This record gives sequence, structure tokens and C-alpha cells, in this order.
Amino acid sequence: MLRLTFRALHGEAAMVMTRAAYFRICEDSTLRGPDNSVAAIYADHCWLLGSRRFRSFDCEGPVYLRVKNGVGNIAQTGPYDFVRAAEGSLYTQDTCLGTYFPGLEPPSAQDHWREIALLSAASPGLK
Repeated sequence: MLRLTFRALHGEAAMVMTRAAYFRICEDSTLRGPDNSVAAIYADHCWLLGSRRFRSFDCEGPVYLRVKNGVGNIAQTGPYDFVRAAEGSLYTQDTCLGTYFPGLEPPSAQDHWREIALLSAASPGLK
């Protein structure tokens, strides 16, 4: 099971989201859980949960990623011990894995991630 920890903008307490087998960052800038309900929205370089704004969220692993790029190809990577979603990109430690936020597109559509599934080892369909 994955657990997301949202990091506040101005030293406020972090917020821990319920554990789930997977979460998805969707093309419409939403973060969704297994039931497809919207858990958070990415806007103005922040994750919005209700009326609160967070600069990033962390997910401790093992975390697998299933990504759909700008030309529709799907790839699976991982496992990663740690993944952070911040500033429109996904990171592990000090390495940028990919960019997902509209407006921050890399030069090639193939390098832009349209949808990202963060998967636990218990996720259905994990190869």
C-alpha cells in the first residue's frame, strides 16, 4: 500500500493521505485514488486539497510507475524507494524522472508524461 505525504507551503504541518494500492496523476491535473475520485488538484505550482495548498507530495516505496507519454506510449519503471511530485515533475532523490504539468512540456512530446500511475507491489495489473 502507498501512502502520500503532502508538504505544506509555509511550514505548516504535513498532511498524510489515506493509504491505497495506487494513485494516478491525470492529464487534467488531478490526483485520483483507486475509486477514481479526485484527491487533489495541481494548479499554480501547488497541490490543492480542499482549501489548503501544498508544494509537493512524497510517496515512499517501493513505488512503481506506469506512465503514458505525449505520443500515447505506455512504459513501466521502478521500483523506487522514494518519489516526490513537485513543480510539475516527478523526482526520485535528486533525479527528475519526468514532467507532467501542462505548460512545462519538454521539447519532445515523447518526454512529456500525460498520465502517471503510482503503483504499489499489490496493485492490480502490475507486471
